[in-house]
Amino acid sequence: MPQLDFEATYRKAGPLLQIALLLAREAGLRLKAIREFRLDNIDFENSQVYGRTKAYGTYNVPMTKRLEAKLLWACASLPDVGQGILQQFNRGQKPVCGTNIQQKLAAAKRAAGITRKWGMHDLRRTGARNLYRVTGNILKVQRFLGHTSPAHSWWYLGLEANDLSQAEIEQCSSAQLNEEKENAA
Repeated sequence: MPQLDFEATYRKAGPLLQIALLLAREAGLRLKAIREFRLDNIDFENSQVYGRTKAYGTYNVPMTKRLEAKLLWACASLPDVGQGILQQFNRGQKPVCGTNIQQKLAAAKRAAGITRKWGMHDLRRTGARNLYRVTGNILKVQRFLGHTSPAHSWWYLGLEANDLSQAEIEQCSSAQLNEEKENAA
């Protein structure tokens, strides 16, 4: 997804959608995790966000300066610390649903004149690709995405096993074996 499309959409978005966009793109969170994101998912002292993955593992992701600034701003006005952060920006402070976010995204894209098709999950993939481009480490991407299988992360990035070095494949395989042993114990 082009950077210009994201920035144009971000500028047209309200605070609820801006936070959701950044959590998807820069922290790699799934839509469900974004909807349920709370103050207790943030460690401002260490500039990290954390929580549980779909597979009941945990994620721990460093925050970008942009995400941290937006979350500080949002948390400063949070009326109830037990409430979802996005909920405070929703009409009547009702819980946020995925459809609500998708509708807000479609409206912001229209307002920005964006016609390319992309959604929240594409932002998650963009974050993962950026991490892989910077680190070259498929295991970091796997942990970032909360995937249990390296093969899923390869597919997610649009990679095939032959795109990876032999060392990366062996590293992923041994990590998978160690995880399976831990889970069996």
